[in-house]
Amino acid sequence: MNKYRVVRDLQGGSFGMDRDYTADEWIEQAREWCEADDNTDLDNYLERMQKNRGDFPDKEVIDFIADIWQLEFEQVKEK
Repeated sequence: MNKYRVVRDLQGGSFGMDRDYTADEWIEQAREWCEADDNTDLDNYLERMQKNRGDFPDKEVIDFIADIWQLEFEQVKEK
């Protein structure tokens, strides 16, 4: 299972850094961020994405989260 890491916060901080998560785990994390931001509409979309994961390849999930939160991800290399 592929894991992805935030390698850069494009807003200049360290938001989302130091986490190696699968795409599914990143959806969970993003939903937590939505809850913290009281962003129900985005959380509803992420919930649909989560429930229909077969329709959303990892790259699409990671790119979506990267775009919304202005993050740059890299796939973690297996050791």
